[in-house]
Amino acid sequence: MLRERLKLVIEKNPPLRELEDDLLGLVSSIDSEDTLIIVIAGSVAEGRYVSGISDIDILVIKKEGPPTSRITSIKDIDVEITSLGLNDVLEALKSRNYSISQALDKGIYLKGEENKKIVFNLV
Repeated sequence: MLRERLKLVIEKNPPLRELEDDLLGLVSSIDSEDTLIIVIAGSVAEGRYVSGISDIDILVIKKEGPPTSRITSIKDIDVEITSLGLNDVLEALKSRNYSISQALDKGIYLKGEENKKIVFNLV
């Protein structure tokens, strides 16, 4: 399932084709039983990835847990992974946090697209 969804990201951003297996490995490593949603956001989600300039933004929403953010890299591309618990996401949406709402609204869901409506209905 993750690979199929990741292919949508690659189709929109052909320069990322050579990173497909590495991206799949990274996304698989951050997925867990308590992960509700994994979304690719930003320029990559919009199909505007530019080699040497763009990074890859990943938003992970878990049932609960503290907010974390880390930057890793695949080859020479930075990957920013932001992980939030559901309650933090709800608070961010209530306070009209642009980054979170854009990621959930315009992002490419690798996991949990069916949870999108649930999250927005809770706000």
